[in-house]
Amino acid sequence: SSSLWLDPRVDVAPFSSMASGVSSCLKCGTCCLSEKSGDEQLATASQAMWFHMPDAATDPNTGLVMRPKVELEGGAVYVGEWLGNCRHGHGVVTRPEGGRYEGQFRNDRACGVGKFSHANGDVYEGQWINDKADGQGKFIHADGSSYEGGWHQDLKSGHGHETWVDGSEFRGDYRNGKKHGHGLFTSVDGSTFSGQFDHDVMDGVGTYTFADGRVYQGQWRNSQMSGAGRMQWADGRSYVGAYVEDKKSGEGEFRWPDGRSYVGQWKAGKQHGVGNYVDAKGRTRKGNWADGQRTTWSD
Repeated sequence: SSSLWLDPRVDVAPFSSMASGVSSCLKCGTCCLSEKSGDEQLATASQAMWFHMPDAATDPNTGLVMRPKVELEGGAVYVGEWLGNCRHGHGVVTRPEGGRYEGQFRNDRACGVGKFSHANGDVYEGQWINDKADGQGKFIHADGSSYEGGWHQDLKSGHGHETWVDGSEFRGDYRNGKKHGHGLFTSVDGSTFSGQFDHDVMDGVGTYTFADGRVYQGQWRNSQMSGAGRMQWADGRSYVGAYVEDKKSGEGEFRWPDGRSYVGQWKAGKQHGVGNYVDAKGRTRKGNWADGQRTTWSD
């Protein structure tokens, strides 16, 4: 994952891939905090580090040392607790480009609860393990969109709630940074989808309620109605049968509220092939259809 300190980004488009980017590189390593003049004998990295650390008293209960300010590699500044030569306990790291982490450290890494404020205005606050968002946390973008829920290794994972600036929202399961499992997506226009997701797309079985009152219950593939399903219109019309890429295709039955019905073959959303038509008086005839138009009666 990308460095939390350098270029953190989280993609939150409603049905695009969810790239995380809350990773970090808090490790100090063996950085030399400042170089001596060429005439001076060069110290080792560790000697240079301790040479520039302010003296501080050790807490007899925890063994932690609080130092007011230590410059780290790349110009970052750390103020907080130390255990030996590792950041450990509570502390604050400020990056020269404006990023700031405040929270818990363990063995020189962000671990526990902490808050990272990015220079661009994005903020993550929650649990960390080994410099990565892991556990429960909330990421708020500068534009107001947000995600709150589970994280694992810097990726959205488990159950979460995501919102967008247009008012759309998603509640459900995530895996490896993507919507995966069961979820409920609500659009700003009032339409909803409740069902299965696979790698950020509607895939499996689900119910879509359209803003105009239509309701589709059935199978989905790659965010399209594909497979067996049922569509119900607000005016009483209904279709039960096969879909391919959002269109009626294959065998299906269409009913009108006045009692008429068509049972037969469909293609690209229209009657196409052989079918049985029942009129409003209950009379049945068999015929042939092409591109939605009856061509001949065959009985």
